[in-house]
Amino acid sequence: MMPEFEITGPYVGALMMSLGALCLFIWGVFSGALSNTDEASKQFYEREMENEGRAHEQSRKHESSRRTTP
Repeated sequence: MMPEFEITGPYVGALMMSLGALCLFIWGVFSGALSNTDEASKQFYEREMENEGRAHEQSRKHESSRRTTP
């Protein structure tokens, strides 16, 4: 087998993966995929808080109905 490839092969693979990641990053910047990310996180947070509030309200209703029912 070729001993040179055993030495340089991992470096070539790592270089190719790095170039691929760089290309994806550049594509993301130019296509706008990385813009307005703060708004998406805020919307996610607001939805989670609404869901948590509904779950808390339902658990309180369930507890109060259990207390009133003998």
